[in-house]
Amino acid sequence: MSDAQSVMVRFTVNGGECYRGEMPAHDVVHLALDRLLPPHVLANHRISVYKGDDLIYPDMFLHEIVAHYGDADFAVRAAALDMTSEAPFTNFGFDHLALAFEDRQAAKRFFADGLGLHVARDDEHLTVVTSGNTAIFLFDFNPDAPLAPPAPSRIHHLGFVVDNLEAVAAHLRRHFPQFLGDFTLLERVERWSLYGHVQIGSIRFMIQLSQIKPQFRGLTTPTAMGAAREFYDYASRDYGVRLG
Repeated sequence: MSDAQSVMVRFTVNGGECYRGEMPAHDVVHLALDRLLPPHVLANHRISVYKGDDLIYPDMFLHEIVAHYGDADFAVRAAALDMTSEAPFTNFGFDHLALAFEDRQAAKRFFADGLGLHVARDDEHLTVVTSGNTAIFLFDFNPDAPLAPPAPSRIHHLGFVVDNLEAVAAHLRRHFPQFLGDFTLLERVERWSLYGHVQIGSIRFMIQLSQIKPQFRGLTTPTAMGAAREFYDYASRDYGVRLG
């Protein structure tokens, strides 16, 4: 781990425009994108971040990238979305729920030691606990972080999996334009994820919509595969007892 308190980050977009700035070394790439790239690059584009031929995970720490590659100079590929699509899409349900806590370690102990979930990540940025087929992302409450809630969680964000991300984006643009007023679409190794905020009355929270890449689809661990045998299918019938 680097001892540096900050690093110079440079994003070169599609081989042309260059954006740079000092960022705390313990921030993740996602925060640097939010702080340094202008809206005309982030909005309505697919954003992929590379070091040479290596796709960079947006949740990687800047200090670990500098330690491995020697610098934080990135090539950003920004491809415009087709916002005119009228293709059908399917929402497969929750992929993960994200919560922001004032005591994240206490939350980790409860979900992992108390409820028996597997800890898939636990560092200064994020804790992920999972059953295999669903996950809970645990964050420290920080009102100054991009995409953060204004208070400890009622909801930080809800993560859904869909089969056609551009179709969903175009549908929301037509029918719920306020959702895509300010969003980011990022590439990870296993998925593309679109983020946006929704305001319902006085409640505002983030929705993350993900399309899993073909080679990473499917449930492979014993617990996740067993979920199909153990879960109740709420869509199979009307919920509750109806008399008369």
